[in-house]
Amino acid sequence: MSSRRTLILIGALVIGAIAALLIFQYVGGIEDKAQGDAQLVPIVIAAGDVKKGQESNGLIDGGLIAVGERRRADLPANAVARVEDIRGQIAALDIAPGTIVTSAMFAATADLTDSNSSILRDGMVAVTVSTDQVRSVAGLVKPGDYVNIMVNGSCVDGPEGLSLGGAAASGGGEAPAPGVAAPTGVQCVALLYQKARILAIGRSFGSPVAVAPVDPSVAPTTTEAPTSDMITFEVPADQAQYVAAAGQGLMYFALVRPDYAPTPIDPARFPLPLPGALGFTPYGGDPETQGDGQ
Repeated sequence: MSSRRTLILIGALVIGAIAALLIFQYVGGIEDKAQGDAQLVPIVIAAGDVKKGQESNGLIDGGLIAVGERRRADLPANAVARVEDIRGQIAALDIAPGTIVTSAMFAATADLTDSNSSILRDGMVAVTVSTDQVRSVAGLVKPGDYVNIMVNGSCVDGPEGLSLGGAAASGGGEAPAPGVAAPTGVQCVALLYQKARILAIGRSFGSPVAVAPVDPSVAPTTTEAPTSDMITFEVPADQAQYVAAAGQGLMYFALVRPDYAPTPIDPARFPLPLPGALGFTPYGGDPETQGDGQ
């Protein structure tokens, strides 16, 4: 009986020791969590009044948005830890001093405005011309395509040679000499610009699409392009005046590949012997053999 009592006593002591250890660990975990929640951590706060629409760069540089300290327990889930994370953005709402800045309080300019101007690349402006399907490649062009812009009109002999009726129509050439009339019945065609980017067709900016590798053995898939008689080009600010002055009724567009490299091309003057009249094909050989490696 004494040995049995001894084993029971030993078992009770072991169980008690294990229970004490578990209680100690539990209490220690609670204390560690409490100390961790009370720990001060660096976080971005509003040091002054921030108004909706203000740019973050100016707020940061002016000290109205800065890094401060707050208890870990007080931090929202989307708190901003570095001022660099909101640079280049604008305030989406009014922020009171002392407020912890969250990622939802600042947003990119394009996300907070309905303006289309944010679509333009730096240094570019949008200029629109009126056209028709004949002059705009049967309406096959889409936003994001590149075209060569051709202008035709009466030729004028001037000090710089042949031009299209004036400086604007020739894309910036010299004005014709005073008193020099255009030769009767003679027409000119010249390139106003090469590889001009189409920003929009009508009111459609199109949708970005992935460009698949070109495989000559596979026929290209076509999709319906937006149709409109209004085409908007994206051009440098100092070039928009030439598009506006060239005369929209005289413009023709030639669709070019994205990898097209602009090269000098002499203007065509009519009437002159044209390549077709001399028996030339645009393919430099038999059209049936073009594109098959021959």
